[in-house]
Amino acid sequence: MTVVLDDDDDDDDDVDVDVGGGGGGGGGREREIIFQLAPLDAMPHSVYLFLSQIAGGYWNRGASAFVINAGHVLQACPHPCLEHEDLGGRMSGYPYTDMKRDGLDVVSYQEYSTMYPHLRYTIGYAGRPRSGPEFYINLMDNTLDHGTREEREFRMGPRGHAAWAKEAFGGGGWGGEGGRGDDAAGGDIEPYPCFGKVIRGFDVVDEIAKGMTRALLPKGNDEGEGGGARRLDDNILLRPVKIVSVAILENYDPKGSGNDSNVKEEGGLKEDEDINDEL
Repeated sequence: MTVVLDDDDDDDDDVDVDVGGGGGGGGGREREIIFQLAPLDAMPHSVYLFLSQIAGGYWNRGASAFVINAGHVLQACPHPCLEHEDLGGRMSGYPYTDMKRDGLDVVSYQEYSTMYPHLRYTIGYAGRPRSGPEFYINLMDNTLDHGTREEREFRMGPRGHAAWAKEAFGGGGWGGEGGRGDDAAGGDIEPYPCFGKVIRGFDVVDEIAKGMTRALLPKGNDEGEGGGARRLDDNILLRPVKIVSVAILENYDPKGSGNDSNVKEEGGLKEDEDINDEL
């Protein structure tokens, strides 16, 4: 699978990511997804961080992969996440020490723009209290859960939001996409950065989303490779889709690349000629 990440400014760089087959019946084939990154005037910090991670080679080395299918999101992580005990490996501790040393593992603050919400097929950084380096593709409109309190109150109304917050945060906490939680009072939680969107390869995303997860395994089968009794996330894909390589491209032309049948109108995303105007 090939993923190309493109920002909205024609003068900026694009990104090409080759990903091997895995879950969802990929059978080892290479497929293509195209991301377009958010405008720099909307999400400059998150876009810069993602491009810097790619330029630094962090999405090229080892075995980066799509590893989580939580139903509402598909989550990818860079090497060495597949070796970590959270995914059944032997590694313990924080896995992204090299990225942290270079200041490229997480965002400095929870950047968010209401002009770029978490609609279906957009991409965001996972994890709290500071998101990254894992990113995810939204499989549905996740604006209420992943956006701002103001967005929730606007959509739900004060009473609806109060009822939602009581149900969602009754226990006093909130689990981040990356497994890191933070306290939340009355639904006043910081949003996940949303910094790009899929513009081609919707069928590939949907195919990966069909991948079977650990939730289908018999209960009690939670031991990692090391033989321990560590509880693993039910949303882990049984066959992760590995990212083979990532490269920043220049002068990418979406109208001259591949099958137009992969570009469709869904979740607010339209045909090629209109898609740059969305969000």
